[in-house]
Amino acid sequence: MYISTEKEIIKDKNLIFNDVKKKINKLDSGMIVHTSISNWIRESFNKHKQVVQDEKTVLVDLNLPRNQFPIDELEYEGKIYPFSKTRLSVNNAHSDDAFITYLFDGGKEEFDLNRLVDEYIEILKKDEVFAAIKKTKWPKGFTNKGDKEIFEE
Repeated sequence: MYISTEKEIIKDKNLIFNDVKKKINKLDSGMIVHTSISNWIRESFNKHKQVVQDEKTVLVDLNLPRNQFPIDELEYEGKIYPFSKTRLSVNNAHSDDAFITYLFDGGKEEFDLNRLVDEYIEILKKDEVFAAIKKTKWPKGFTNKGDKEIFEE
């Protein structure tokens, strides 16, 4: 049996960070900095993300014909996965050697963008270019309470 899951991944987060870095100069004193950065990261992530198929194998020895004992779902590691489809695998060397694999839908795992935003915020706090922009556009400090809490610790 297999549990098949779609996962969103990013192979190089620097692609996203570079996209956002190019937009930092567009910040304006009327903008909420954290929200702008979050939106830019989301846009860039959608441009650079890849969706991969991940299959987890669950080995079970069964001799049950599907039409007599249908399996509608799999309970594994505390989760329930709905039945998706069966796959018949035939050995090339011995065509009489075949087995049926049950596939269960593991759903879709979305990438945690909040973690990426937090990581980029920490980079910005140490960035000289961002410090200069902050000093120029917000000489008295950020006006948004959330930005003050995040960037002026």
